[in-house]
Amino acid sequence: MRGQSAVEYLLIFSTMLMLFASVTMFQMITPATNAANDTLYLSQARSAVDIIGGAINTVFSDGPGAVKSVSFHTDVRCILYFDNTENNDNTLRISVTTSNGTENVEENLRYEIDNYHAPLSLSAGTYTVIVSWPENTASFHENINGSAVENRKIYIYIVPRGR
Repeated sequence: MRGQSAVEYLLIFSTMLMLFASVTMFQMITPATNAANDTLYLSQARSAVDIIGGAINTVFSDGPGAVKSVSFHTDVRCILYFDNTENNDNTLRISVTTSNGTENVEENLRYEIDNYHAPLSLSAGTYTVIVSWPENTASFHENINGSAVENRKIYIYIVPRGR
């Protein structure tokens, strides 16, 4: 009889231990996965703003007629926009939704943005950004042209103030 009660006790104890372990493991793994994904998404956004901001600054330094193409990849939907409304800081910004809410990744530009531009929503994927300073600035306005986003191409035209 003693052997049977010991086996029953071990069976009940091991079942409770397995149940406790599975619940605990799920609660440990989910936050770690979310943190890893958030880190990936934010690092991709940081890389994208660095690459695009560098291209804009290079084209601005090179002068009229300059063109530069760069590519970036994102695994999550994000929003790209120019902004100079906050402290007149000439910012290129990408907003990414993480498990903690929306987070912004920013790059300050040497190029003076003329005004606020409508946000450009981007789905996950690889994009090519073509930054250009048109020689004939009279027929161009500064903008982020997302008309070719379905082809994964974004055109950014810069037209410095006073030109």
